[in-house]
Amino acid sequence: MGSINKLIKSGIKDSNIEGDALKDGVATTAKFGPNSVESSEINNGTVAADDLVSTLDVSSKTVTLANTSVTAAQLSNTLDLSSKTVTLASDVVNFDREYNNIALLGFKMATQESLTVFNLVDGVVDEFNDESGTDEAEGSNDLYCATSDFYDNVSSGCISAGFSMTAITEPDTSTAGTNPTQGSGSFGTFTVPTGLTSLEMKVWGAGSGGGNYDPNTAGGTGGGGGYSEGILAVTGSQVLHVSAGEGGGWSTGGLGGFKGGGNPTPQPSPNSGGTGGGGLAGVFTAASPSLSSAPQAYLVAGSGGGGGYKGGSPGIGGAGGGTNGCAGGSTTEQSTALTNAGGGGSQTAGGQGANGNPGASGSLFTGGTTSGPGGGCNAGAGGAGYYGGGGGQVHPSFPYSNGATGGGGSSFFGHPQITSGSTEEGSTTSGGGTGQPGYVAATNEGNTSYSSFGEDGYVLLTGSFNVALATTIVSEPFASGTVPTTSRIVVFEENVDTPTLNTDIIASISRDGGVTFTAATLADSGYVTGSSGQRILTGQATISGQPSGQSMRWKLALANNQVKIHGVSLSWA
Repeated sequence: MGSINKLIKSGIKDSNIEGDALKDGVATTAKFGPNSVESSEINNGTVAADDLVSTLDVSSKTVTLANTSVTAAQLSNTLDLSSKTVTLASDVVNFDREYNNIALLGFKMATQESLTVFNLVDGVVDEFNDESGTDEAEGSNDLYCATSDFYDNVSSGCISAGFSMTAITEPDTSTAGTNPTQGSGSFGTFTVPTGLTSLEMKVWGAGSGGGNYDPNTAGGTGGGGGYSEGILAVTGSQVLHVSAGEGGGWSTGGLGGFKGGGNPTPQPSPNSGGTGGGGLAGVFTAASPSLSSAPQAYLVAGSGGGGGYKGGSPGIGGAGGGTNGCAGGSTTEQSTALTNAGGGGSQTAGGQGANGNPGASGSLFTGGTTSGPGGGCNAGAGGAGYYGGGGGQVHPSFPYSNGATGGGGSSFFGHPQITSGSTEEGSTTSGGGTGQPGYVAATNEGNTSYSSFGEDGYVLLTGSFNVALATTIVSEPFASGTVPTTSRIVVFEENVDTPTLNTDIIASISRDGGVTFTAATLADSGYVTGSSGQRILTGQATISGQPSGQSMRWKLALANNQVKIHGVSLSWA
C-alpha cells in the first residue's frame, strides 16, 4: 500500500485521534495555532504547578483563593502591597482593641520615664512628665502636680479665722461682733466656704477682775477662763455664730462681761462696787438674743468668776472649768457653793449661789449675780459658760467689807457633730489652754489687780478645703500626615470623688488646630492595672465634618467632682 502524504483536517472526525495514538513530542506548542486550546478543553487537575513557568504575570487578572489556601509560610518574608488595596474582614482588626493596646503600652513605658511623648504613626501618648504637651495659655484652672505627674481640678486652701470681741482675722469668711459698752454686744459670724467639710475649733474663755474694799485696800483677784476644743463637721454656706467672751471686772455697776454675772444693784460709792464674771465664749447655731437652748451650743469655754474682798482677805474668783467650773475661792471643780463663794457650772445646771445670804445660781450660758446688802458690793459674780457659775454674796454681819467670790462657768464639747473634743480648766487667775497652738497673748486670764478687768477670751476656727473647679486642659497641636476623618482618645484617669462620664469629664478632639472640637463619648474600659484606681477611659469621634486640617488637638473639660488625669493618648486615621 502506498503511503499517505497528506491528511486533510476536515477528513479527521472528532475522536478519531486518541491521546495514546500520538507519540511523545509530536504535538508541540508550535503546531497549535493561537487560541486553538480553550480552557474548557483542559480538565481540572491536568495542569500542575510544575507545568507553569517560574514567573507568572497575573497583574491584569483577579485571583480568588480559598480562605485556607494560602498560609503565612507560603509568603515571602517581605510582601510589597504598597500599590494594592487589601480588604480584610471586619473581625480581623479591632480598631478599639489595637489602639487601646498601643496607648496603654505607650503609657506604661512613659510612666517609667522612658519617654514623655511618643510620636507614634498617626498618634501621640502624653503621660504628663511635665507640662510641655499641654497649652497652659488656653487651659483654665489646669492645676499640675509635678511631684506625681498629674493634672487635677482641685483648688486647695486653708482657713484661719480668729475672733476677738470686736475684730476678726479672716474677712472673706467672717464678720466681727460688737461690744459698744461693758456687758452688751452682738455675736460675730463665720460662713463655711465651699469645699470645707471639717472645722477645728478652739475657744479660750474670758477671765475676770479683782474686787476691792477701798482704793487703798487690795481685794480679791479674778478667775481665769477655761479652754475647749473640738472638730465640727460642716457644709458649705453653713453659718456659725461666734462670741469671743468679754472680760469681767470691777465697777460701781458690777457689770460682767457679755452674758457674765454682775451686780444687780449699782452702788453709789466708787469704793463699794462689785466684780462681774467673765462673759460667754463659744460657737453656736444661733446668735443672742435668740440663743436659748442647750442644743444651740457647738463648743463653749467656761469663763472665770469675779474676785471679792473678804474682811481683810482677798477672795479669788473660781476659774473657768473643764466639764465643771471651779467654785469661788478654790481650785476645785464643783457645782456646790462654798462658804461665801459660788459653785461652778456643770453640764446640766448652773453653779449654786453662795450660801448664807445667797447669791444667784448660774444658768444656761449665764453667770449668777451677786447678792447681799446693797446688792452684794465688793462681791464677785459668776462667770458665764455652758452653764454659768454661781454668784458670790456679802455676809450680813459684815456689809460692804466681806464680799464673797463667784464661781467659774463650765466648758462644753458635747454637741453630736463634734469629734475629738476636750477641755482644760483654768487655775486661779491662769487661763486654760495657754500652751495650745494658736493661743493669743493677753487673752483668757484673770486680773490680779483689784478694781480691774480680766482679759477677754478668743475663738480660733481653722480648716483646709478642696474645691472641684471648672477646669479645661488643652493639648498643644500635633501634626498629622494626612487629613484624618476619625480620631480616638484614651484618658488615664483616677477618681477622687465620683464623676459622671461625659458630664464631669468631657473629651473632645480637633483637626483644625483647636478652632473646631468634636466630643468623643467616653466609656470606662477598666483599670490600668488590677484595681489601682487609675482607669482607662476610651472614646472615638468622627471629625470628617470639621474644616479640613492636619493640626490635631485634644481637650478635657472637668467639673463638679474631683479627678486626677494621669495621661492622654490621641490617635487618628
